Amino acid sequence: MERIQVYLMSLHFSKKEMQEMEELIAAFLKAMNIELSIPVDIFKVATDLGFDVRGAEFQEQLEGLIAVNEHIDKADGFDSNKIIAYNCFKDINTKKFIVAHELAHYISAKTNAYDKKIVVASRDHADGYSDDRVEQEMDYIAASLLIPKDDLQQFMKSNANVEISQVAERYNVSEEMAKRRMTEV
Repeated sequence: MERIQVYLMSLHFSKKEMQEMEELIAAFLKAMNIELSIPVDIFKVATDLGFDVRGAEFQEQLEGLIAVNEHIDKADGFDSNKIIAYNCFKDINTKKFIVAHELAHYISAKTNAYDKKIVVASRDHADGYSDDRVEQEMDYIAASLLIPKDDLQQFMKSNANVEISQVAERYNVSEEMAKRRMTEV
């Protein structure tokens, strides 16, 4: 099985594995009738899916969390039964990635078992990538949500010698994220 180097990842996904994750995203977005516009407003995407998205003053390395309980109408103190919280002390690009990462947990859980009613996860690796394969898959899906593969391929094809800064500007993400997706795609 062919493996390719993915920017800043300690695990490497095959082209087939990456294609499967891209297909998972596409199927979920289609099922939910969500069309991503560029740059992707991940906060709006999450809100459109019924999430109450909030910043929180997390301690230590906790970056974000998702809590979904579809057995109830609303969680106490929230406007929904679906909650995503991100560390409010992070910069805006990191906040967007955290929300996308937590949303990736939901997408993965619902795609693999649509009738799943409870989803709980937290992101507690503040620097770099987790050594956990599932967390790295969620990071990949998060990056794919923020920089959709088809659009990036088209952008790179129509702009010869495209630079990382141009990709970062187009998708309103960090240069690190832009470089990562350019390498993956």
